[in-house]
Amino acid sequence: MIIHHTEDFSRYLIALSRPLKYSETFTFVPIRLHLEGKYHKCVIQTPLLFTPFGIQATMNNKRVIDLSFQNKRNDPHQTRFLNTLRGIYKTIHDKYKSEYNVNSFLKETDFDECIRLKLTSNTTLFDEYKTALTRINRFTYGHFIIHLEGLWINNNDIWFQWTVLQARVQIPLHLQDYSFIDDQIIKSSPKVDDKYDKMIKMGVPMAAVMQQKMMDIPHHVSHSGPGPPPPPPPPPGTSNKTKNCVPEIKASDLRSVKLKKNTEARLPPKKIKMSFEPPTLEELQSTLSRLKPVS
Repeated sequence: MIIHHTEDFSRYLIALSRPLKYSETFTFVPIRLHLEGKYHKCVIQTPLLFTPFGIQATMNNKRVIDLSFQNKRNDPHQTRFLNTLRGIYKTIHDKYKSEYNVNSFLKETDFDECIRLKLTSNTTLFDEYKTALTRINRFTYGHFIIHLEGLWINNNDIWFQWTVLQARVQIPLHLQDYSFIDDQIIKSSPKVDDKYDKMIKMGVPMAAVMQQKMMDIPHHVSHSGPGPPPPPPPPPGTSNKTKNCVPEIKASDLRSVKLKKNTEARLPPKKIKMSFEPPTLEELQSTLSRLKPVS
């Protein structure tokens, strides 16, 4: 079970399990949380915290990370979580203060109060997009799932064992691949291209669109280039005047014309097919509702 930092931590009771002796000088006391008759491990999800140094290596090649509360004046969640941690320390301190020196896990630094946690081989790191990471850089913010495993007793001192189970950090955005949107080539006639795009969107077949493009090509030829070739000259002995001249018909010519009677049977008139679409049920109901009863 993971306790979110917005929960009321005072509902839980801190329970100390039976001590485990690892050597003559080191004894470990596991810590559990008790709520409604059940015991849970002390696993907490933190608010957004600042890490000034990232992941560091100690003299013994152990990986640690310092989390700072320097943004507590801007983030009330940090203040509340910090008070929860102080309450955990006070509970342990009040129990062992007469026998041991209980070392606080909160330290004053140049970056306000900080808590140092260890990372194990099972600690997993992610960014905001759930992509796995291998490191945490300095000067970054993140959320962490942390675990208070227990207490180490060494001679007359008590130390808290905090570990990071998971981290989700905010990292600056980096673009590894070429991501520019290249400028498109400006076409000579964008209005015509819009016309063809509209034809395609309306479902006109591509072959018909291409044919329309070919038909429109002469209208888009620039006047700066050579024009179309001139028409061929007329045949010898002809002129435009005689070519386009229509012969005149005189009244005397019409007198000699005899009209013949049409003896062929007249063809019956063609039947025109009428297209008819039956009305829908809604149209019939609408029409009937408008009819007035006959008195």
